Amino acid sequence: MGEKEFCRKVGSIIRKLRCEKCSDSLCVFAEKNNIPSSTLSRIEIGENEAQLHNLKKIADGLGMSLSALFAYIEASLAK
Repeated sequence: MGEKEFCRKVGSIIRKLRCEKCSDSLCVFAEKNNIPSSTLSRIEIGENEAQLHNLKKIADGLGMSLSALFAYIEASLAK
């Protein structure tokens, strides 16, 4: 799997989790978790690689630990 495809898949998984775990729009979720909405949008569509500090903010916003987020992403990619 290439880097771009990997980023798209991870972003899609993050978007799915956000939609399942909270009813917040992207903008509301980003604001609540101190992430620029443009950054979260680019992560979710796979344009940008998520930086570790943003992944931590995303995990916290989803009520997950960072390790649980990584495990969920890893399990989803294995399917």
